Amino acid sequence: MNFIKRHMWFTVIILLAFLIRLINLDKAGGLWYDEMSIYSIASQSFPDGMLKTDAHRFLLFPLYYFVYHFWITIFGNSDFIIRLMSVFFDILSLAAAYFAGKTFSEFLEKDEKFQKNTGFIYAIFYAVNSSFIYYAQEAKFYSMTFFLVNLVMIFWLKFLKNQNKKSFFLFYLANFLLIYTYTSQILLTLLFYALTIVYFVITKCFKRNIKYLAVLLSAYLPLAAIACYIKHYFSGNFDAVVYDNSFMLLAIQNYFSPVLVGVQNNILEFQKVWFGEILNIKFWIFVLFPALLMLLGIFISVKKYKIARYLFAIPLIYIIFHITASNFTHYKALVRYTLMILPPLLLLASAGVAAIRNSKLKNTLVTLYVIISLLGIFTISGAVYIERPDGYREAAWALLKNKVAPDSDFILPIRVELLDKYYKIDGRKLSLYILNAEAAQKTYLTEPEINGIKNDRKNIHKYYKRYLLTGSINKDFEDYIKREFLQNDKVVIISDKTISMFTDKQLAALANSANYEKYPLQFLRLSKLNNDLIAVTFKNRKLKQHIIFKNWEIFVFDI
Repeated sequence: MNFIKRHMWFTVIILLAFLIRLINLDKAGGLWYDEMSIYSIASQSFPDGMLKTDAHRFLLFPLYYFVYHFWITIFGNSDFIIRLMSVFFDILSLAAAYFAGKTFSEFLEKDEKFQKNTGFIYAIFYAVNSSFIYYAQEAKFYSMTFFLVNLVMIFWLKFLKNQNKKSFFLFYLANFLLIYTYTSQILLTLLFYALTIVYFVITKCFKRNIKYLAVLLSAYLPLAAIACYIKHYFSGNFDAVVYDNSFMLLAIQNYFSPVLVGVQNNILEFQKVWFGEILNIKFWIFVLFPALLMLLGIFISVKKYKIARYLFAIPLIYIIFHITASNFTHYKALVRYTLMILPPLLLLASAGVAAIRNSKLKNTLVTLYVIISLLGIFTISGAVYIERPDGYREAAWALLKNKVAPDSDFILPIRVELLDKYYKIDGRKLSLYILNAEAAQKTYLTEPEINGIKNDRKNIHKYYKRYLLTGSINKDFEDYIKREFLQNDKVVIISDKTISMFTDKQLAALANSANYEKYPLQFLRLSKLNNDLIAVTFKNRKLKQHIIFKNWEIFVFDI
């Protein structure tokens, strides 16, 4: 009780943040594709079952899967309980944010009031940030990663200040945990490493600390071994992503304002959205004011404090890397790929706002930010109620309600095990996605097209264009579908209309349009394959049921 009294306002912030994150936590649709993909691995035995299910994905997030597996083993696997793990780590991250603020401010000024204010302001900004709340309600690795980023910042700052064994060990441990919770964050950790070297060189203490820097490299050795062992370890499927450089406006809005947009995919020419809203007072209140306040705080912090420039260099280089890679390689950045720089950006903003000497102005700005954020969080574009992709619980509900026979052969959109949590399939489980395999491609693409797809990823659209415009189904392709998919008399095709969204007529129009290459190829390709699969099945089986529920379309066939 004494602790709570001494830290009353911090306790209030924690409780408010926790209650917000519990609202609508048990989403009606259940777990959606990304969440179900992760669950399908985490629910297997650790580690052998996980490695057998998907070794590549498991090795991208090994410590996260370890924690996830033991969480559901101890507490159960209901959707609410699974998402509660993300809430748990986000609340830990919020607590770490307070101490990160205090630790950072110790570098800046000796004033204890300023140090305490910086910690409180960072905790407040974290508590009401829509991106943190959104991912606290997702059964994914983000909240655990944010927590570790905050720990890395705390112990990095302590190491720079104290330069002793204890501080180094804590920094090393936090760094190690971050790397192996989400291995793609090797870039972020290497930037901390590089800025550490720069700091030591400029402060003329590099030689004294070179032993620590050498030991720190050992944290990367297991990751280096994994990357050498697995070809294209950091590769991803970016055919579903659209990108242009208006991405930065999208990122700024999602980082700092309560109005989330383009969460699942980027919005092309997003500057037009901003220009179109420039006379809208709600846009100024809910988007521009929060964003400008955070940017002002960052500017004050970087201008006033030397150590802030070192910290700011990390997110700056990080985002430049993602933008450069998105412009010149097959990689395409989404806002969520860059969210790991949000904790350091908010930390910088908090210190800058705390440094405002006019207390009334400072308190007014923070109060307005909190009120605007809380109002925005509960709108349809806010973190709590923003629409997510339809979950697999809804597909299972449609199957059960319509008494679809579980002994049929089921053809699912991508991964075959994603219905298992909600619906038991007794027949074969097949995937539409295997029609992307080269064995299938040979029946509907030419050899030059297949080679182009493998070797010329930046121009991949042109190699699929002919197929997308094909009006009839190649006999070899039809025979392949019959051989691979139609062995059973009873066949159920489950189509996810958020993936296979286009008709053949729409595909032809898009393929002939000037904007063809701006459309994500993943959706074009899977739409065509899905249409052809259904067409062949119609020729060889009788349609018994046609079920449409939200974005799920289910075809039940028999002889």
